[in-house]
Amino acid sequence: AAKMLGHQKESLVGQFMHDLLKHSKLGGELYRWKKSPIFRTLRHGKTHHVVGDTFERKGGAKFPVEYVSTSIREQGKIIGAVVIFQDITERQAIDLMKDEFIAVVSHELRTPLNGILGYAQILGRSPHLPGEAQHGIDIIHQCGSHLLMLINDVLDLSKIEARKLELVPRPLHLPSFLQSVVEICKIKAEQKGIAFVYEPAAELAEGIYADEKRLRQVLLNLLGNAIKFTDKGSVSLLVTFVEQTKQSNLCTLQFQVIDTGVGIAVVDLDKLFQAFEQVGDRKRQAEGTGLGLAISQQIVSLMGGHIEVSSQLGEGSQFSFEVTCPVATDWAQQSTLRDGRAIVGYEGESRRLLVVDDHWENRAVLKSLLDPLGFEIEEAEDGEEGLAAVHSFQPDLIITDLAMPGMDGFEMIQKVRSQESQKRQSIVVSSASVAYADQQKALDTGGDAFLPKPVDISELLRIVADQLNISWRYEDRADITTDEEKALVTDACPDAVTASAKAKTPPVAIIESWLLLARQGKLRKLRQSLEALASEDVQYARFVEPVLSLAKQFQAEAIEDLLQQSLFIEV
Repeated sequence: AAKMLGHQKESLVGQFMHDLLKHSKLGGELYRWKKSPIFRTLRHGKTHHVVGDTFERKGGAKFPVEYVSTSIREQGKIIGAVVIFQDITERQAIDLMKDEFIAVVSHELRTPLNGILGYAQILGRSPHLPGEAQHGIDIIHQCGSHLLMLINDVLDLSKIEARKLELVPRPLHLPSFLQSVVEICKIKAEQKGIAFVYEPAAELAEGIYADEKRLRQVLLNLLGNAIKFTDKGSVSLLVTFVEQTKQSNLCTLQFQVIDTGVGIAVVDLDKLFQAFEQVGDRKRQAEGTGLGLAISQQIVSLMGGHIEVSSQLGEGSQFSFEVTCPVATDWAQQSTLRDGRAIVGYEGESRRLLVVDDHWENRAVLKSLLDPLGFEIEEAEDGEEGLAAVHSFQPDLIITDLAMPGMDGFEMIQKVRSQESQKRQSIVVSSASVAYADQQKALDTGGDAFLPKPVDISELLRIVADQLNISWRYEDRADITTDEEKALVTDACPDAVTASAKAKTPPVAIIESWLLLARQGKLRKLRQSLEALASEDVQYARFVEPVLSLAKQFQAEAIEDLLQQSLFIEV
């Protein structure tokens, strides 16, 4: 302690610890000892562990520390504590270098992926490609999406190690959220020939505030593992309501994943949640990376819970955790609605968009997506060109990258905002630097919205409409006469449902088989089944037509919506 704090050993004798550490968080806790969090932890026999407190050396120099403390007891009473300190200045510097390296690698990987996934989406919407080419493009998009998922997993792991994984709670409709998870896992279970059981409590809250992406990530990982290691029997998801505190408007939910699979050996339980550790059959290990459970445990920890596991080799396993979430009564108002028809333009006068990006493929993706909708597009390769175009082109909306040679996006935004005439200029930041801190920095600098790369079409259109306050014009199905025009439909719409309702409806079993194919992404088989039924009985043609049109455009979610509505009408 003397060496770390810059004192002579003799000078520390007789001094109180809280006086030496008065500028640190620990010093404050020691000063109000019996009312401090550290005392409450030690009183229950637990070890108190803190990373990132700041100590001050003699002379005023500050440095980061990690410390662990445990209690000293006499006749069952706490009479003091032992605290072990470690200067983590060097470790933080290494962590910073690692963060910067991962950020650069992530950015460099996401940049070409933006072009791959962007053009896969563009080509997938084309009505002119033959079926085999469309199928190939769909495979490209699926492979690119899988690679993006792996990149995100590595980023999550790096955030966990740096203790920078953030939760972004938003209101969500709990029943439909859980049902979406169940539908994905039920298909996987059916493919293996095992039963999938879903038992939600009747009194579940309708809406909660939670990080939908992270909670889904945890549930899919636990359920995916259960299905992977179960060859016979069943996998069950039980969601129960533990308690609700009316005063604080909080509810506690318990999630249980139970399987009748191979089970886990006792010796493997301790390393189950370690990164890159995989237990059990080596053939099954090849299907994963060993990151899922480590990431899931950390996410649940951030939510205030802990994943518990009990298992018996040869009989199965049970994973469970509890989380406490605020109840959301406004989830419906904050849900996004989708119109369901192909966007062909927008209402009102022509709008100008400026795209600033040093990679031509990124600019080309945005131009290819927005130019056909009637926007006038201008391009710039860096911040300096972009700033000049702001004055000459006078755009209604700027979509800019951040990392560019010369003048980067941050500097360009600051210079645009510094001009009185441009203070209300709409600016969307589109970047492959997707960490929450980076997004917040972009918005704090002057951006109005953040669009992550690779660009998703629906998110792009949503942000553009919001920033320009425009209304989209949609394909009028009443005017569609040719097969080529019909292929432009990209989503289910009320007109299609009405037409299907008036036409002869296929048996429920057939519709359900189509629904399963759509959920599995087997759209080629779906098209073959649709065409076969239509050729067998022309009375089904009107029903098949809109579904087949969507299948040709690989719009799986739209097909699900349409078929589910048709099932509802049939009932």
